[in-house]
Amino acid sequence: METVVVRIAAKSGMEDKVEAFYLGQQAEYEAAQGFLGRTILKAKTGTMFESIRSRMTPEQIAKHPAPETDAAQGTEFILIERWESIELRMDFTMSRSKERDKDLFPYLLPQHSAEYYEEVTG
Repeated sequence: METVVVRIAAKSGMEDKVEAFYLGQQAEYEAAQGFLGRTILKAKTGTMFESIRSRMTPEQIAKHPAPETDAAQGTEFILIERWESIELRMDFTMSRSKERDKDLFPYLLPQHSAEYYEEVTG
């Protein structure tokens, strides 16, 4: 089994459009030769920081001020795909129409990555 992890960031306010785009592809993925499954995660931006901050005393907060945040950082999505082989995943990717990109790219920030991963936990 091969695992692909894709990281993208939706522009602020465009999260629902990005989510709908990826969820709308599920049937196409499920019909693909070698596809084993995928998980789509959307960040709950700011939740970790607020959770930690809510447990801090005023003295601790004063020692550790809030990091500067940039609304332009958007919301991160992580897509985890499982395939029988790298070749089958690449065949699927290369067979897809590039026309779909125009439906997604206007909603994304430029930072993104994709890579194959191997499990190391056993």
